Amino acid sequence: MKNYNIEEQLNRIKDLSTYEIKDISDIEELSVKAVVLEHKKTKARIFTLLAEDNNKVFTIGFRTPSKDSTGVAHILEHSVLCGSKKFPAKDPFVELVKGSLNTFLNAITYPDKTVYPVASCNDKDFDNLMEVYLDAVFYPNVYNEEKIFKQEGWHYEVVDDKGNPDENGDIILNGVVYNEMKGAFSSADSVLERSITKVLFEGHSYGEESGGDPDFIPTLTYENFLDMHSKYYHPSNSYIYLYGDMDMAKKLEWIDREYLDKFEYREVDSKIEEVKTFDSVKEANFEYPITEAQGEENATYLSWNTLVGGELDPVVSMGFHVLEYIMIDAPGAYITDALIDAGIGEDVFGGYANGISVPYFTVTAKNTNLDRKPEFLAIIEGTLRKHADEGLDKETIKAAINVFEFKAREADYGSYPKGLMYGLSSFDSWLYDADPTIHLRFENIFKTLREEVDNNYFENLIQKYLLDNKNTAIVTMTPKKGLTTKKDADLKAKLKAFKDTLSKEEIKKIYEDTLELKKYQSEPSSEEALLKIPLLSRDDISREVKMPEYEEKSVKASGKDIPVIHSKVFTSGINYLKFIFNIDFANEEELMYLALLKEILGYIDTNKQSYAALSTNVNLNSGGVGYVIEAFATNANPIDFTFVFSVNAKILYGKESWLYSNVAEVLTMSKLEDKKRVKDIIAEVKAGKDRLVASGHMTALTRAGSYISKELLFNDLTKGIAYLNFLENIDIEKDFERVYGNLTRLSRITFSADNLLIHTICDEKGYKNAFNGIESLTDSLFKEGTKPEKAILKTEIKNEGFVTPSMVNYVARFGNFVNHGFKYTGVLRVLKVLLSYDYLWNNIRVKGGAYGCSAIFGRSGNSGFISFRDPNVSNTNKVYEGVVDYVKNFTANDREMTKSVIGAISEMDTPLTPSREGLKGLIAYYSKVRLEDLEKEREEVLNTSDEDIRALVPLIESILSDKLICAIGNEDLIEKDKDLFKEVKHLYKD
Repeated sequence: MKNYNIEEQLNRIKDLSTYEIKDISDIEELSVKAVVLEHKKTKARIFTLLAEDNNKVFTIGFRTPSKDSTGVAHILEHSVLCGSKKFPAKDPFVELVKGSLNTFLNAITYPDKTVYPVASCNDKDFDNLMEVYLDAVFYPNVYNEEKIFKQEGWHYEVVDDKGNPDENGDIILNGVVYNEMKGAFSSADSVLERSITKVLFEGHSYGEESGGDPDFIPTLTYENFLDMHSKYYHPSNSYIYLYGDMDMAKKLEWIDREYLDKFEYREVDSKIEEVKTFDSVKEANFEYPITEAQGEENATYLSWNTLVGGELDPVVSMGFHVLEYIMIDAPGAYITDALIDAGIGEDVFGGYANGISVPYFTVTAKNTNLDRKPEFLAIIEGTLRKHADEGLDKETIKAAINVFEFKAREADYGSYPKGLMYGLSSFDSWLYDADPTIHLRFENIFKTLREEVDNNYFENLIQKYLLDNKNTAIVTMTPKKGLTTKKDADLKAKLKAFKDTLSKEEIKKIYEDTLELKKYQSEPSSEEALLKIPLLSRDDISREVKMPEYEEKSVKASGKDIPVIHSKVFTSGINYLKFIFNIDFANEEELMYLALLKEILGYIDTNKQSYAALSTNVNLNSGGVGYVIEAFATNANPIDFTFVFSVNAKILYGKESWLYSNVAEVLTMSKLEDKKRVKDIIAEVKAGKDRLVASGHMTALTRAGSYISKELLFNDLTKGIAYLNFLENIDIEKDFERVYGNLTRLSRITFSADNLLIHTICDEKGYKNAFNGIESLTDSLFKEGTKPEKAILKTEIKNEGFVTPSMVNYVARFGNFVNHGFKYTGVLRVLKVLLSYDYLWNNIRVKGGAYGCSAIFGRSGNSGFISFRDPNVSNTNKVYEGVVDYVKNFTANDREMTKSVIGAISEMDTPLTPSREGLKGLIAYYSKVRLEDLEKEREEVLNTSDEDIRALVPLIESILSDKLICAIGNEDLIEKDKDLFKEVKHLYKD
């Protein structure tokens, strides 16, 4: 809803005496008025977008180039949010997460900048968030309390073998960022990325690790940490961004009065130095860790990388995004297909790496051998040269342009506010002293690219920036067994040697410092400090509940009434269509084959065209077509689920007829008999197995849940550890007839008109002609007759520890309270906030040093506790066991309860994009949730008291009584605590 007249706002901004307006313009594509200003006194840079969008965004950023890999910028990003002059509580960030209606709240460290964005739809809440963040960056408590640096960065501890402070124990390293980056450096893909920038940008700040290299983080001193803040966190080095429907002039006046005016102008030397070019190709080899169970054959990374620039030319920048799609990402991408066809790598990835002053283009083949490097390089150069000389397929280029244009116009960033994404995009030019709007004005960018397709624009990009460019680095990365174990042993020996150099007094000092830090971490902020953090009241929160809207309809097609669920939403002319096929009949093995089928469809030839041509047609005619397997819960029986195979599509009104033909072709004419292509797809999916560890907390929770939950067993079978094991056990040369037979049989059972439900998200105008031509789909679907009965999935309690080359762990506990006779209540939403940002946060992150932790409670009763990039296993499990005592002894005053209530409501009231709003209608259809159910839940949340929290003790006891645990992580740490598990095994097989 529009509250502020943009023209009136503009006139008031012009009257502000403390700012100089640099530019005013319309960005018609975004329906915003852009105003670029400079604060006269400090020269702080300001960029505002006046928009009719209630989801308001504020961001303050600083240019923060790294001089080394100690991670000082990253540690500072964490630390400034640990208390400030106005808000001296120990962790205002957590207090805001618990007690605000934010739609986004975070801080992000980049290679050359650090940004602090917040967003909220509530005016009062937005002002509170903005004030806390401004005070944090300009007046942090880091100058008054060194323990903040130790906690968030790194510190020594002297502990016994169970991690308890012990003057006679071993010295270890701990710290939140230290452990976060140990996790980041445990991913082979991440290690490769860091190795590439190290070579390409040797001697430049981009060649350093802004997040921090665990080997170098412990060399950062407290003094250098403070120097970083005093040098760069000044208004004269700041970039302030505001977006949305607000009193913009008033906000600017307040920022000047309360903060900017308190400072004098200072010359800050933060300019990103020029990247040095090099005339000859650089080559370097690095190693990455694998476990003893993994093989070294076909496990090497080969990577070709070249500096290309172009960040400040938005047409060149988008041109490279298009080239990335054509060459690497799209089905049938030229370079990817050429390498895969030659048997070089099981997965190919890379593309245009931007967001820095000099972007680079990269191509990586994963899971190959070092002796294939000459052929790898020859194929890349040969493919580029061929298309530069002979030309790219024009339809393929147009289709790729359409991919990015559709995304830009749709502006659907999932749970992220679009105003946030516009602001982050502006930094890609603004940080380098250029116009912050250039990447936002996409209309002319796409117009230019389309006009230049026939003028060999993209071929010239290849020639100029990729073929004629000598700024190239060839990076290889080879596997090494036991590298993690060796690094752990080397660190242990180094710390032992360090301890041996210390006197008894010095060891005692570390021991006392350990106790002091633990004491500091255990002490809550004072009541006085907490009261200074602004807080909404429960009266500020609406009690109104909006029921997800949907209508059950049908459409006559091929002599059948096809059921339709219509979510009536305004979608700006886009129809979000979902073709849903029930797969409740599938047993465990069949679900894994269906998951494989989902990977194959759209990426294999059909009887009519190659998969490359298919991809081009999809992108020319739609916003994308994808295939997913998912589960929907029912409200009547919370532990009962409907499993479905869905085809998801975005299509402009009037183009549906094309879509029906396309879906019919893919579902019924895909050449599943293409053995080589099926083999390549399986290899590519397996090569992405590192993603299971990258999100190890959810992988572990899914696996632990699979021991008793049909829903999570389904997830494990279709995208988790069980699915990975299934793929690893397929020998395509021996098993292809069986694989082909299952894929074909399941296709014919699943994809029938009798088994079809259609969900459409569109307004009445879109619905009117949405089903023109649907017979081309329904006539083509298989006619296999009666569906098999619903399968009974069999769960089994395993309690596993999975060993990986990781330096850290992901620990999950799971249980189901519905199985014990308890019912879901809205109070659990409040408990989730309390556990995630109080008990678990303080014990697992603050004291334990893990990067993240959370509690989860579902309507189905599925519940759990998880940790992320955690240096502990057994100690974390003990924290989980302590949840009962925490809940049993929980007391809080009304203000503290209100804070957690607001945090729970914030999660419930996240603004939705049209597609996500429509999806809620489908979820409501399956769950049969009623308005009174949602009203009851909201009232339970809003009225939660500490007594209600304590009443949950039996429910929590029931969850923990299931005694289900799964951990993924470091071999030594999991072996050390192997008594927690029935079995310890390697996650990855050879």
